[in-house]
Amino acid sequence: MWRPGMGGILRRLHRDQRGAVATVFAILLAGGVLLGMLALVVDVGRLYAEREELQSGADSAVVALAEKCAQAKSVTDCSVADVATLAARYADANAKDGSANVLEICGDVPASPFILSCDSTVGNLTDCIPAEYTEDRPYLEVRTGTQTSDDEFLLSPSFAQMLLGNGDYAGSGVRACARAIWGPPVSGSGLAVTFSTCEFDEATTDGTVYAAPPPAVPSDSYEQTLYLHNTDKAKTCPAGPSGWDFPGGFGWLDETECQAFIEVDETVGGNVSVSPSKSCKDLLPGWRDNHTVLLVPIHDGILGKGGSKVEYHVAGLAAFVVTGYHLPGLSEKSNLTNKAPCKGDDKCIYGYFTNALMPPTGGAIGDPEDDFGATIITLIG
Repeated sequence: MWRPGMGGILRRLHRDQRGAVATVFAILLAGGVLLGMLALVVDVGRLYAEREELQSGADSAVVALAEKCAQAKSVTDCSVADVATLAARYADANAKDGSANVLEICGDVPASPFILSCDSTVGNLTDCIPAEYTEDRPYLEVRTGTQTSDDEFLLSPSFAQMLLGNGDYAGSGVRACARAIWGPPVSGSGLAVTFSTCEFDEATTDGTVYAAPPPAVPSDSYEQTLYLHNTDKAKTCPAGPSGWDFPGGFGWLDETECQAFIEVDETVGGNVSVSPSKSCKDLLPGWRDNHTVLLVPIHDGILGKGGSKVEYHVAGLAAFVVTGYHLPGLSEKSNLTNKAPCKGDDKCIYGYFTNALMPPTGGAIGDPEDDFGATIITLIG
């Protein structure tokens, strides 16, 4: 129930509360607590935001450089000047103010010996993590640092200078580092076809000659006619590991949607059928027409499992472009040569091997000695 005089009491209480808040605020301000909180929230928050921008710039820059240098055939394809320009472009693009400082580009790039090896530290708690790095794999690092739109290399403080009471404190800089390695994949999903090592070696001159990847159009000389391994024209490989047959040609794999998961130095199931599956009949024409680069396993041994079932031992993963085929229920001329080398009872695939960059497989980088042309890039720091 409202009583006379209560309004005055409430107004006095409200004034007292405002006075108490003002008193507490004055004490906190005088004691530096609020300045400390503001410095923590604003100045340190800006440093964290800057760190994220620099890391994004370093990550995107090192991947772009790795894509360029992984396929380089000479110094001119991966020159110091070109990689510096490319790195600066990506680092700047990931900074909100459009400016970032590329401190260093280093690594081990066989095609570009003028890119110097990296020292062990970056500093400022941003060293690249070397957990999966090994010396026998090519790699690149991009190291970035603070640079503002007015070409300063420190983030000026908003509140920390007042808190410290030091007019000489000009701010802080941040650094970031990203490392990428590249090489042959050790696993991945690929076309449900496996080629023998002897067919691969003959097609690529023992892995030394590859066609340029699409959209480049290779000369007709790169195209190969690869025969099913249980047909007369398939070549025969030399004897393989004890207990394993070593046929030439290609064979079909157990698959889902004409694809199979493959791991290097493991076995993958297959069959000796001469006909492609329905899914392969559905998908091969599109891959042919689009010049799709497909991951394919190269096998160095085949083991009979009874009936039509076999297992292939995978030596490595190659990159292959299908240009045509002559198979039961599926036949197309080569879209590279406009020819059909296979006729009658022949069963074959036309295409060429290329040294293409493949989409990341999520797996590790394999041994350089297991390189069959396919290459992936992985961020490891």
